[in-house]
Amino acid sequence: MNKIAAHRRHSPAVLAIAMLAPWSTHAQQGAPVQTAPASGQAASDTPSEQRVEVVEVTALKTRQNLQDVPASVTALSADDLARSGIVNSADLQQRVPGLSLSSGGRETNLAIRGVSNNVRSIGADPSNAVHLDGVYLPRSSMVLTEFFDLQRVEVLKGPEGTLYGRNATGGAINVVTRTPSAQSSAEGFVGFGSRGLARAQFAAGGGTDNVAGRIAVAYTKDDGYTRNLSTGKGLDTNDFKAVRGQLRVALGAKADLTLLAQASDDKGNIGYGVSTDTSKTGPLYPYSLGDPDYRLTAADQRTDARHIRLDSPVTSSRKTRVLAATVNWDLGAVGFKSITGFTNFKSADRNDVDWTGALLETQDTTTDVKSTSQEFQLYSQGDQRLEWTAGVFLYHDKGTETLDWKLYGPVNCGAPGSCYFARQTVKSTGRSEAVFGQMTYHFTSEWSALLGARYNRDAKDGEATNRRSGANFARDVSFTSFTPKAQLQWTPSKRLMTYAGVSKGFKSGGFNFGRGGIERYEPEGIVATEIGVRSTLLDGALSLNASAFNYDYKDVQLRTAILDAVSGNFVVSVNNASKAKVKGIELNADLTFDGGLSGGLSAAYIDSELQNYVSPSTRRDLSGLPMPLTPETSGSVWLDHSLAMAGGQLRSHLEYNYRSGVIFPLTLDQTNNKGEAYGLVNATVRWTAPNDTWYVQGAVLNATDKLYRTMRADYIFGSVVESFGAPRTYEVRVGFKY
Repeated sequence: MNKIAAHRRHSPAVLAIAMLAPWSTHAQQGAPVQTAPASGQAASDTPSEQRVEVVEVTALKTRQNLQDVPASVTALSADDLARSGIVNSADLQQRVPGLSLSSGGRETNLAIRGVSNNVRSIGADPSNAVHLDGVYLPRSSMVLTEFFDLQRVEVLKGPEGTLYGRNATGGAINVVTRTPSAQSSAEGFVGFGSRGLARAQFAAGGGTDNVAGRIAVAYTKDDGYTRNLSTGKGLDTNDFKAVRGQLRVALGAKADLTLLAQASDDKGNIGYGVSTDTSKTGPLYPYSLGDPDYRLTAADQRTDARHIRLDSPVTSSRKTRVLAATVNWDLGAVGFKSITGFTNFKSADRNDVDWTGALLETQDTTTDVKSTSQEFQLYSQGDQRLEWTAGVFLYHDKGTETLDWKLYGPVNCGAPGSCYFARQTVKSTGRSEAVFGQMTYHFTSEWSALLGARYNRDAKDGEATNRRSGANFARDVSFTSFTPKAQLQWTPSKRLMTYAGVSKGFKSGGFNFGRGGIERYEPEGIVATEIGVRSTLLDGALSLNASAFNYDYKDVQLRTAILDAVSGNFVVSVNNASKAKVKGIELNADLTFDGGLSGGLSAAYIDSELQNYVSPSTRRDLSGLPMPLTPETSGSVWLDHSLAMAGGQLRSHLEYNYRSGVIFPLTLDQTNNKGEAYGLVNATVRWTAPNDTWYVQGAVLNATDKLYRTMRADYIFGSVVESFGAPRTYEVRVGFKY
């Protein structure tokens, strides 16, 4: 027997069954066929009644049927992503209510249920943890990427301060790749589409009983959906390439080692099609400080949202490297897992930060962040009255960021030519150590209780150098946190499970790197209560899940721009001036009909409210506003149909995704930072040849060509800048499987 496969069956910390699309009957890597619908479907009590397939996830660091997970988790398989046309991580929000991602200017902000990453500098931490095969990705900009050769993506909603720690204040996203097996396999596709799109992905693997490997590559490039009229170049372009290699080695009969190396280079500029809203008139800051009547001519402004004018070239480069070593060891009643990770993220960007065709301002930014993480886990195995997981997490990062903000012209510099508004280099070193444990005790076959806790210590050192004045500042801070969790679970039958619990989330404080020094801001915390139900009905044809939650959110970290009374300049900084209340409900349903028809829906209602918050910039009371990137209502409804055709199988998919209006992350004020409600229609059709050897797929996204904002900000007085999502796009793919 394959030793790797044998061990994988016994280790609950490793997913043993590869997930396959409902579009395919081919068993990936020799695993039993699985279906992974978006909202998480479950099996009925007996195989003969099974209508909706099993989904297994590791969101809580043990292998579980999704219908048995006492938490709000959405699982999307690779084929779910393809069926919805999702390639970029930013599009996950279309199928995951309660999740939002804004990427205006490549400044990535991720929100889960109102808890968002509103802080960007290297001295700050994200509010939602993202992992690649268990390795923590420390920078928010690493989240904006393309998916390739995956088993699934898991979105865990709600603070997970016990198992995931300080960086999962709002939740966690786990990206799980396809793992090597001894069975030889290969698959891939080439695609072509709108605006010169060319896309290709390929993966192959195989080996022996003791050693198996897999390699995957991805490539995407297009001309972009926004045109810069000043240069004739495209903006909001894709230019992505990546490679991933994995090697799994059996270490005897009871253990295995998996090595992963991934490199991606992204030179696209999605989110850089930022321009000034010409309907907002008035003098431009900071130019109006030199001339109160300063106006731009029409020749310097955009003609519409898709045709803009930026005078300076816009460039972007994101290079990400991830190395990982994962050891699983079956010790009988106990399992052991070690995850060692190394990441390196480098970026270089040039922005036209006046967002017009006039030569007024440019900004060059570089970032280089390296991190090392180590996690050890011990966990119980087998059916026992007491189930438990315990672990240690160690983390270290070191980063450098440079900023060169250049002004041009007599209005800015007092004379023709150029001058620097800011030139700064900041450095940050972070360390974190944590111990955690979680246990579930089954009192009876129906009742169980969960208790967990995590103790975390964070320390940071920061240094800022003003390269204009030569001034240098340094500071160090440290924080500790204790984040417990308690939950009660009732399972009256295999078809019904309910849970209710309370948990705590914590996000570390950090630094404000200003030109005049370094200022500390404090941690933020959440106490969350949640009740939920997971059910399988109609003899397994329907899965119906719901949850309700309430957050008490304190010391919210919000980034604002404040006018410095001494220098007259605006300084962007983070403060803890507010608290918030967040509450809501979520619903997920999947239904399988006779005749090859199935469908589903997922929806969320979130009521969020800032409290006791006065803008440090404008002194306006913003209490009562919703949290940034938090639509009140969001949802998705879809329908799938399959039928035999020409000896093969034809599958069609139609979906509608809706999101109500949001407020984009805080800067100056919220007067103009609003995005409108919108709905997107996506459709795909795929014909698969007999024996699933090859296929042809067509997709159209945003079929109604809806114009919708992805970012809007009013941090320049007298003007408002904004960016927009992709228009109607189409793609045709030809692929194969072996």
